[in-house]
Amino acid sequence: MTIEKCFFAGFPLDPADQKRSDDGWLFKKITDPSSRFLIYVAGRPLMNVADGLMPVFKTTEEVSMITGGNWAKTDWVFIGLDGETAFFAVGLPRKPAVAAHEKFIDLRSVALQVSTQGFSDMPALLGRGKMLLEWQARRHFCSCCGHRTRADHGGYIRKCTNDACGREHFPRTDPVVIMLVTSGDKCLMGRGRDWPEGQYSALAGFMEPGETIEEATRREVWEESGIRVGAVRYLKSQPWPFPSSLMIGVQADALTSEITIDTNELQDAQWFDRTSLLNLLEGGGTENIVLPQKIAIARYLLEHWLQHG
Repeated sequence: MTIEKCFFAGFPLDPADQKRSDDGWLFKKITDPSSRFLIYVAGRPLMNVADGLMPVFKTTEEVSMITGGNWAKTDWVFIGLDGETAFFAVGLPRKPAVAAHEKFIDLRSVALQVSTQGFSDMPALLGRGKMLLEWQARRHFCSCCGHRTRADHGGYIRKCTNDACGREHFPRTDPVVIMLVTSGDKCLMGRGRDWPEGQYSALAGFMEPGETIEEATRREVWEESGIRVGAVRYLKSQPWPFPSSLMIGVQADALTSEITIDTNELQDAQWFDRTSLLNLLEGGGTENIVLPQKIAIARYLLEHWLQHG
């Protein structure tokens, strides 16, 4: 069994942070015919569906025609360099006219389709654009004084236009602990209240202010399942652009085994034995159980445990 890499990780461009504060360089690049632009509407990237599934990269001329050339009133962000070619993401308030082979597709659907072909860095590229543009769309007004903000630093900062305030706002990432709780040859997984029938995954929850990763893991597992947890080991992290989280993947040792679920959070939680899970992954299981999808870090945590214990 090969453990897959995490989707939405492995960003393929040079972020070129040192260039973001150079307004002259950014203006030159945003008007450069060689620059390329990803287009989004409501977080959905524009994809070419004619032959497989690939992002549509527009030129500055094409984007100017769509936006009317008014960059000051358009949400955009510089996302990186490939050699000398600059890449930008642009958010539009409504769908423009596009070619018949181009469609705006939900990013989760894109990732699921790409996952059938193995790991790809495309979701990482599309995910970063989505996260930054959705943050910008929520920060057009200053949360301190209510005045309008303007984009700065290539779209990574929004500055309040009120001189008396002048507050700078930065993109937000929400940390989430996601944990595979294990006890010998068993692991604990749960079902959300509105999940499809038979679907189970690792437990997860947002970290609270002042918590360590270990403390958040123990609190969330206890709250959701009534299981006490001891040792916590960090394994891997994953950017998760729904809307803008950092999934912190850990494996946790159970100290107790009796499950008492929080019905406000979970519909069910169960212990699963290693043999049954291996059979499911190899296509030989008969249980009506749906394991985490390959795009989720929960799948990585599960496969890592099955392979390494």
